[in-house]
Amino acid sequence: MTRILTYVSGALALLIVATSVVAALVYAATHHAETIGNLATSTLSGIGISIGGCLGSALILRFKAARRFLASVLKDLK
Repeated sequence: MTRILTYVSGALALLIVATSVVAALVYAATHHAETIGNLATSTLSGIGISIGGCLGSALILRFKAARRFLASVLKDLK
């Protein structure tokens, strides 16, 4: 059941991303060249936000692992 939920949520995420890409391309194709320049800036900003979110998640998980390690060391010392 967990595997099915994983595949369904992954497929839904890919569908949302693909839909947003198609919508952005259609919007850029139907508007002026200035919009394409703004689209590039927005795309780079979105990539930066995504990378920042991934790094933030990695740091949170790392701190969680560090807290567990310290708790286990303190437990062993008692």
